[in-house]
Formats: sequence, structure tokens, C-alpha cells
Amino acid sequence: MADLKALLDTNIIIHRENNILTNESIGLLCWWLDNLDYKKCIHQCSIDEIKKYKDEKYLELLNVKLDSYELLSKYSEPDNAFLQRIIKEFPIKNENDIVDNQLLYEVYNGRIDVLITEDGNLIKKSVLVGIDNKVLSINDFIERCKKENPKLKDYKFNSITKEKFGNIKLNDKFFDSLKEKYSGFDKWYIKKSDEYAYVHYNVEKQLTGFLYIKTENTKENYSDIVPSFEPKLRLKIGTFKVLSTGYRLGERFLQIIFDYATECNVDEIYVTMYDDTLELKNLKRLLEEWGFEYYGLKKGKELVLTKKMKGFDADKTIKQNYPNINYHVSKRFLPILPQYHTRLFPDSILFTERNKKFADFLGYRYALEKCYISFSYKKDFNVGDIVLIYRCAYADEIKAYKSVVTSICVINEIKRDIISKEQMLQICKNRSVFNDEELNYIWGRGRNSIQIIKMLYIRPFESKVILKSLRDFGIIGAYSGPRPFDEISDEQFDIIIANSNTKLYRYEQ
Repeated sequence: MADLKALLDTNIIIHRENNILTNESIGLLCWWLDNLDYKKCIHQCSIDEIKKYKDEKYLELLNVKLDSYELLSKYSEPDNAFLQRIIKEFPIKNENDIVDNQLLYEVYNGRIDVLITEDGNLIKKSVLVGIDNKVLSINDFIERCKKENPKLKDYKFNSITKEKFGNIKLNDKFFDSLKEKYSGFDKWYIKKSDEYAYVHYNVEKQLTGFLYIKTENTKENYSDIVPSFEPKLRLKIGTFKVLSTGYRLGERFLQIIFDYATECNVDEIYVTMYDDTLELKNLKRLLEEWGFEYYGLKKGKELVLTKKMKGFDADKTIKQNYPNINYHVSKRFLPILPQYHTRLFPDSILFTERNKKFADFLGYRYALEKCYISFSYKKDFNVGDIVLIYRCAYADEIKAYKSVVTSICVINEIKRDIISKEQMLQICKNRSVFNDEELNYIWGRGRNSIQIIKMLYIRPFESKVILKSLRDFGIIGAYSGPRPFDEISDEQFDIIIANSNTKLYRYEQ
């Protein structure tokens, strides 16, 4: 993707170079631009506009920083045919309109690849001249990047990072068993030096988890696998090793695998592996728990395990079907207090919480299965029901905009009639946001009404759906919010999913 050019509108430049960051998405925007090798461009018209500022110290500082951009001079004026398509609805009233039209024309004539702006009128104008797919807001550009580049999806939470092979020390003792098992592992690893893997380091900075995955198309050669694979779009788990940590780390890596498979719309995931050590037997057991099944052998030695990614098998457990969901079930809201939401669902973090760090090795963050403790009088929900996680706003936040639907889960198990505090502690171990002291308090408060709902965390929403939107859609009343396990209709669910821009594997008859 060499020589891609992104033109940043004046408002983006001002936000980015402001000493007090006024738009929190700017940092994420620049991360995507840098990682996709976009040249960050500024137009001469924007510079002329900025120079009209009266704060001389600010201008002096800004002028120094502007050198980091590629300058686009005015190459040609917008032609009359182009302008006529705009000025019918947006007549030219001032110099800002002239600048906007010039920037749009640079996109229209193919000089740049994308214009990024926070100006709503500029985006509306782009529709009139048929270039709205190249004129995007910051968040729209980021969302497109996520969808088109799943390999660059960010998994910074819980100390799992994406690193190049070349930056991960091959002589680490973590790789000794792989070197012994696979002849030529060193050469293979060195060849991959510019590719990425997902890695985990413990608190002592020791490597404890490694994952390499890749997609394979329908022309892939599987002649060494018996029985032979049918042509399909597949995700291959190339290398997957996790040391026992007690922190549900394997589930965390599985989430990355399933998220990536969903983004790439693959038909199947597969892995080839031995199972002749305790470590490998545990890994095989983990994979089988989440729906991988024995398929055959590779070269007559390695086991081949596969998992289908499209369709819901009613004969299998909800966990074995994961992340496929059965659409024909009840769908419900589950409000979570903000002080607990992101601790329990770190991937569902809001942009406004990006400064939070979660490198504390707490098991409930890693776990795909989450425990929610409820005192609700409602008991009409069932295993298999879909749950939309609703992050409530803090008291000092504007609820219409800061109360948001962030993610989707499925109820995997419901525990009622819990007979002892010890039983509750065991159920919630490494899967609840509460520590033992807090759980003891909860038990004393309402032991007779406690329900523990185990949910499988399916996906965070790509775009969070705010309370105001829920009200505008008629899903929630004008002056209220959702209550625990409030049921919604299929139509309301579909509206929320559509507005979340989130891809799901779901089963429909």
C-alpha cells in the first residue's frame, strides 16, 4: 500500500497539534495512518487558513510541527461541472466554503486517497459528487481500517501484544520444546522475521504465550493431510503455545483467534499438533472444549483438529458453538455499573477510557466466560439467551451519550439455589470482577436471592450504541434506561447490531 495519501482537514491538524489534546481519537487515527503507510498531507489552503490565527506563540509552535506533513499545493481549481453539483445545496457564502470545495476536488480528481475531516457539511458535500467513500470522519476511517486490516487489530490489554517475529528472541527457553518437536523450526522462524505474532509476558517479563495465525484460500495445497480437506477459506493456527499461568490465558488467545476468523469471514479454523506431552494434552483439551474436533492426520503423525465457523449445531454446547450464536432465542439488556464494566470487559473499553491500563494478570479479564452476580427478581431468562452489555454512565456524565451498549454475550449457565459461600466462591473463581472479600459481603447481603449468570463474551461492538440512539429508535423510553434482563424484540436487536457495525456468525433457519 505504498504512496497512499491521506489529506487531513484543517480541523484535524489543529486538534492533532494542540498541546491539550481535544479529540481523543487523534492518537488512534495516527496509529492507523502510520501502520498502513499513509503519507499525512496538508493542503496549502489549510496552512493559509491556520495563519489567520492571532495567537503568535501558538502559530510559531504550529509552524515547526507542520514540517512533518507533506504539503499539497493548489494544483488546479475545481471545474464548473464539479461545483454545480455542490452549490445547488451548499451555495458558496465565504472563504471557508471555497477551501472546503478545493479539498474535495483534490479527492475527486484522484490526487489523494482519502480526506479525513470532522466537518459534517464537508462529508455531506462528498455525497453529492460521489466520493463519500473517500471522505471520512476520524471514527469512520478507523472503523474501516479495522475491518480491512484484521491483522492490525489491537490486542494491547492484559499484556498480550502483537510483535514481529524478529523482535521476539528465538533463543528464549520458551521455544525449546518447539525446536525439539519440529525439525527446522529455527529456519522457519527466521523466515517469518517480518511477520507478526501475538505474545504474552508475565510480570517477570518472561514469555508465557505465543500465537501465530494466518488465512489460507481455496487453492491451498493440503496433500499431506488425510483425509484431504475440501477447498474452503480457512484460518490456520500455525503456532500456539501457552504455559500454565492460572490466569485463563489460553482463553484470551482463543478470543484473538475467533475474532480474527470472524473478521476474515473464514469457513473453518484448523490446527495441526502433537499430543504426547502434558502441555500439549492440556492445549488439545482447551481446543476441544471450545469446539475443535478431531479430523485426521498430517503426514501420518500430527493430529488435525478443525472447527466450523458458520452455522449453529444444536447437538453441541454453547461453548462448542462459540462464537456462532443461535438467533432464535430471547435477547436482553444487562446494565453494568461503569466502575465494573471495563474491568470485566476490557475489550469493550470506551475511547474516553483509553488511558486505563490492565496489566495486572487478573483471571477474569482473560476469561471468555464471565460471571455476573444478580439480585434481580427476574428469572425468565434462559441458557442460550443473547445479552447486550450496557455500560451505565457515571453520575457526572451525560447519560444520553455516555450510557452505551458496548458488547454482546450469550448466557452459558445459570446457578440458582447456591447452598454455601464456598460454592459461590468456587463458581466465581477467576471469572468475577469481585475479590473474595467483596464476594463474602455479597453472600452476607443476599444469599437467598443470588443468581450467578455465566456468560460467554462474544464480541465488543465496533461502534458503541449510545442511549440517545436507543431512545431515538424507540427501543428505550424517553426518560428511562434498560433494566437488568429487559427483553427486546428481534427487530430492535437487529437495529442495534446494524448500528454497531459488528460482524457476527449467527444461525438462522
